[in-house]
Amino acid sequence: MALRLAILLVFAFAAYGQQTTVAVLPSEGDSRSGAELEVLTDEMREAALKTLPASTFVLLKQDVVVKRLGGAENFIKECKESTCIVDLGKKAQVDYVAQATVIELDGRIRLKVELYSVSTEGLVGMFNDEAESIRDLLAIVKNRAPAEVFSKIPGVIVVEKPAPVKKKCDRKYNVNEVIFKIKDGFPAQLKNCSQTLAKDMLNPFGKKLEPKSFMMQCSVDGIKKELPEGFPNADKILGSLGNFVQGLLNSAMAGGALDPKKLVGAVGSMDISGLLSDVRELAADECVVDEPYEPPVRHEEKKEDSDERGEKSRVSFGIRAGINSSYTYAETPRASGDYGDILGMQLGFAVDFAVSDWLYIQPNLIYIQKGMNDYREDFTVHYIELPLLLSLKLSAFRLNVGPYFGLCLDGCFDGFDFGLSTGVGFDIGMFYIGAFYDYGLTTQLEFDKALYNRTLGLNVGVNL
Repeated sequence: MALRLAILLVFAFAAYGQQTTVAVLPSEGDSRSGAELEVLTDEMREAALKTLPASTFVLLKQDVVVKRLGGAENFIKECKESTCIVDLGKKAQVDYVAQATVIELDGRIRLKVELYSVSTEGLVGMFNDEAESIRDLLAIVKNRAPAEVFSKIPGVIVVEKPAPVKKKCDRKYNVNEVIFKIKDGFPAQLKNCSQTLAKDMLNPFGKKLEPKSFMMQCSVDGIKKELPEGFPNADKILGSLGNFVQGLLNSAMAGGALDPKKLVGAVGSMDISGLLSDVRELAADECVVDEPYEPPVRHEEKKEDSDERGEKSRVSFGIRAGINSSYTYAETPRASGDYGDILGMQLGFAVDFAVSDWLYIQPNLIYIQKGMNDYREDFTVHYIELPLLLSLKLSAFRLNVGPYFGLCLDGCFDGFDFGLSTGVGFDIGMFYIGAFYDYGLTTQLEFDKALYNRTLGLNVGVNL
């Protein structure tokens, strides 16, 4: 056992004896602080460690170098008295010795790095450079010392890293085009989507949209269609937009549920500057350039078309049909009273002009049957009627009021009818159901009688 241990020790010492020793002396510079010089020395040592193979080279620890030179105080003395790095290398008992020296000249720091062979006293490698700060010098040492100094030692094989393979770009993309499209379209889409979701949630007859999936699909998918085809990292960019939408949804939570009013408020006060910075970082790619971007003319035309569609969306049309019960109120010099009622029908069109989210102007064009029963037979009067209604809309509920104008087609005593119309209704998705009451103010004369139309009706319809 002892014999084996002795043999292993002999081989170990033999292998150590074959290793080349290198020392990096502490950096010198009378005008620099000790801390700055120490950092510079550490950078030199890191460059040596990265370059010298550990199997054949030994980089002495700094405390070993100082100890071989007789301690820290003696080392400082030796550095001042010795004018040759080789002399210090001999005292440190190494094969190669390196040192960095700095001086300040005309406001700039000059750097000299030298590497000597102690046995031949020959200069093996060196370089000079200058910079404005120690931080810049550290970068210079990191970049130049391995190749221009330590790799010059015989036996050091420098393995050059293969040049990175450049990505083949079928086309170049402009990051500012994407930034423009997000800045120009994303806030407006979020606003429209949040308002649509809020109306649906507040409407008892709404579609009951799932908030998160609707907001993601409504806003993010819209931007997805605007991104240039094949844009690098598009999925990451869309993911960032999705995270932004999720943040808005989280800020609008109240009591564990989404508050639609808070959501609309959060969207109205949002700031997307941070989002745009994230998109710019995520878009970094060899095929993406950062150049000025001018929106094409067709974009402006598209925007105008979009504005026109927005105006048209504030005008809607509908079809109405229903039944009504009509009678005539009569006044004579001797008495007044009601004639009997008859059933009739109505059929026509409605137009909705949205002044705001709750106020609408609604002109209708209706064919309607009115009349009376004189207790012997029915008298039916046919009108083309134009109600001009002011409609107050609260969620799905409507309250309608306004004048109506009627032109008699057949069976009437007078050719014209005018009065007031009131009613209520409900918008249930694309369907409408309502009731109305027409109060005639125009006299329909028949001999010595003054007749006034009274009509109560029910109608249903489809909003186109």
